[in-house]
Amino acid sequence: MNLEQIIFYLAIGSSILFAVQVLMSFFIDLDVDFDFDSSVGVSDFLSFKGGLHFLLGFSWMGVLNGISTKSEILFAVAVGIVFVLVLAFVYHKIYSLAQEKVFQNPDDLKGLVCELITFYNGTGTVSVDFDGRRSTMNVLSQQALKSGDLVKVTDYKNGFLIVEKNN
Repeated sequence: MNLEQIIFYLAIGSSILFAVQVLMSFFIDLDVDFDFDSSVGVSDFLSFKGGLHFLLGFSWMGVLNGISTKSEILFAVAVGIVFVLVLAFVYHKIYSLAQEKVFQNPDDLKGLVCELITFYNGTGTVSVDFDGRRSTMNVLSQQALKSGDLVKVTDYKNGFLIVEKNN
């Protein structure tokens, strides 16, 4: 049995495992409560699903592109790594949807010190933790500010945070 046949059987086997995994997730109702952190860590890459996605990308690229030279092997490995990175990205996005929504009053941001992202002609944006997530909010100021300045929120009016330079 040569390397190309081994890669072909690996592609078929990983595809069958993937299909079984997908079918199980649709038809077997597992009521499991997970406590998780939405950050992407090493465990996202070194899991059964991560390994399965790597094998899918690697083996099918090896079957379709060939795997007889070092460059073809490296390309197949790169495609497998891309599959794992896409899986981690999708999990990260799904887990961020599970975060509990917290509704805040914008007036609660008074006194907050933050950094200006953009600022031009009296208006700009800042990035703040608001409503349980990181949000970009519009700001107004009468002072001459520039992007990167630390500002303090003094008020909230008509959808704008009113800011002044933090001393």
